[in-house]
Amino acid sequence: MNGEELTEQEIALCYSQIRVWGADAQRRLSKSRILVYGMKGTVAEFCKNIVLAGVGSVTLVDDRAVTQEALSANFLILPDENLYTGNTLAEVCCVSLKEFNPMVHVSV
Repeated sequence: MNGEELTEQEIALCYSQIRVWGADAQRRLSKSRILVYGMKGTVAEFCKNIVLAGVGSVTLVDDRAVTQEALSANFLILPDENLYTGNTLAEVCCVSLKEFNPMVHVSV
């Protein structure tokens, strides 16, 4: 989603948004880069929404370990302990966010 024109795949994925705010706004959105610091409760929902909207890239910063508190407040963390043991909150959330929209670059 980083070119000058939207591809057919981008148009198909973001058709609803394009109908609401137009192709030019979607093009600008697809060029945006978002930095998110801290992956607590409502931030997870914000990240999901901006990834689904089709921003260009999202970078997550949160080096805390996954705790029971984080697990109960963040739907991006899967309940399988084997998937998050030894990983930071940002790393675990990054994996989940990439599945929402593979055309958005999500990194830690």
